[in-house]
Amino acid sequence: MFLFCLCFVLFCVVFVLEKREIQCPYYIEDSGTHVGCHLGNLSGLTSRNYFLVNGTSQEIGIQFFDSLLDTKKIERFNPPGNVTVSCNTTHCLVRWKQPRTYQKLSYLDFQYQLDVHRKNTQPGTENLPINVSGDLENRYNFPSSEPRAKHAVKIRAADVRILNWSSWSEAAEFGSDDRNPSSVHIYVLLILGTLVCGLVFGFLFKRFFRVQRLFPPVPQIKDKLNDNHEVEDEIIWEEFTPEEGMGYREEVLTVKEIT
Repeated sequence: MFLFCLCFVLFCVVFVLEKREIQCPYYIEDSGTHVGCHLGNLSGLTSRNYFLVNGTSQEIGIQFFDSLLDTKKIERFNPPGNVTVSCNTTHCLVRWKQPRTYQKLSYLDFQYQLDVHRKNTQPGTENLPINVSGDLENRYNFPSSEPRAKHAVKIRAADVRILNWSSWSEAAEFGSDDRNPSSVHIYVLLILGTLVCGLVFGFLFKRFFRVQRLFPPVPQIKDKLNDNHEVEDEIIWEEFTPEEGMGYREEVLTVKEIT
């Protein structure tokens, strides 16, 4: 249903449609005075129509008003329907359905505006609409990588020659509110990571001590000649001089067997 309203003080509206005069079917009144005309059925209108407004008064004569109006210039489209959004890892695709119009128009006669905005933003945030020309498939692809915040998109339409914009369509939402984890989630992850690391290290140390108990070290022979721990356990023989190396004379006794 399309609404054409003539905002004049009037008493009678006459339409000349294909050489036929039709009176306004439904007047809009204010305190008993006709101030507008509502057309619920536009099947009788053509692309160009002659409108005549007459008025009568007992005191003075009222000048009539007439105008030749083009329905394309005064028609306001319904908003686009079936607005959907589908996303992958890098992009989002918006689709919509061309609005129904009184005059039959092709997709080239339409101009669209898309309002893509992030939800829960601060008031007063400027968001410029995206202009999209009419297309046979009526779609718009824009980059949006994951993870993406909660967004909403709405669309309006107009004739490309007049730009008498329709109202905005219902918003289609996409994205998620859980894109950025809160600080509480980060702290919880850090605590869990610390606990896991502590359990792993505790398990490893426990296994090490258990191995030590099962396989104790082999006791070594105690050196009674050298109980002084300050003296080095190993002494290089070549460091001694010949005099120091022979503290006493050695006597060699040779025994031979005589037959």
